Formats: sequence, structure tokens, C-alpha cells
Amino acid sequence: MTSEKKQEYTRRISEANPTGIIALTYEIARGYYQDAVTAFKAGDRDTYRLEITRGNKCIEQLIMALDPSYTVSIYLLRIYNYILDCTRKASFKYDTKELSEPMEILSRIGGTFEEIAPLDKRPSAVQGGEEVYDGLTYNAKGLTNTTVKR
Repeated sequence: MTSEKKQEYTRRISEANPTGIIALTYEIARGYYQDAVTAFKAGDRDTYRLEITRGNKCIEQLIMALDPSYTVSIYLLRIYNYILDCTRKASFKYDTKELSEPMEILSRIGGTFEEIAPLDKRPSAVQGGEEVYDGLTYNAKGLTNTTVKR
């Protein structure tokens, strides 16, 4: 993941409500798995496994965020465990075929969370965050346009 992408995710997380953060976690996990596929195509085994591990950490965070008082949590836990099983197989076998189904599942469920995030009227999950401004900054490489909001 590029540093620009990390900055974008940081900004989006700082603005998101709790449901939006869940949707972003799905997106980040998919991004890591996609980076693993890219590393596989480049023949970089170490990066391949590292990106799968990073994606799995996102799934583990989704597991930690489950609220057992809701019945749907049981089903989501089963799905998350299935995703972890597939991605671990992909890592051990060094085979991207095992990543295609988890990425599809994450896309479908994540899309659902993206749809319902605007309906969640709770405030941003990050309280007391700094305001970030849109504007030009100067650095050693010259003028840079920074587009970030809060």
C-alpha cells in the first residue's frame, strides 16, 4: 500500500462513523489481498505472504468488532473464519486462486456496509481528532497539493 493510500485511509477513518470504519476495514483488507496478488505476479514471495498477513489482521479486527448480542454476528464470524482459512491456504500453497473467493466475499459484504454507513447517524468514531486543511504545502521536492478534510 502506498503512503498516499495510507493517508487517504487515515483521513477517511477520521471522518467515518463506526459503520463506515467497518466498511473501510473491508476495503483495506481487499487492498492488501490485491497487493498480494500483484506481488505474486512479480514473483515476490515475501511480499506476497506479508500482504496476506496484513489482510488477515484486518479480518481479525472485524472479528474483534463483532457484537455477540446480534444473531448476524454468528454468521459473520463463520464467514470471517472461512476467509482466514482460504487466505492461509493461499499463503502456504503460494497460490492466488485461494484469494479470489475471499476477495469476492469481502467486496459483497463490504459493499453492504458502505450502503448502510450513511444511515448510521452516530458521530465520527474518532473523537477529538485534529482538523486537516486542504491546501498547498512546501517540502524538499517543491510544491505539493494536499487534499484532506475533516
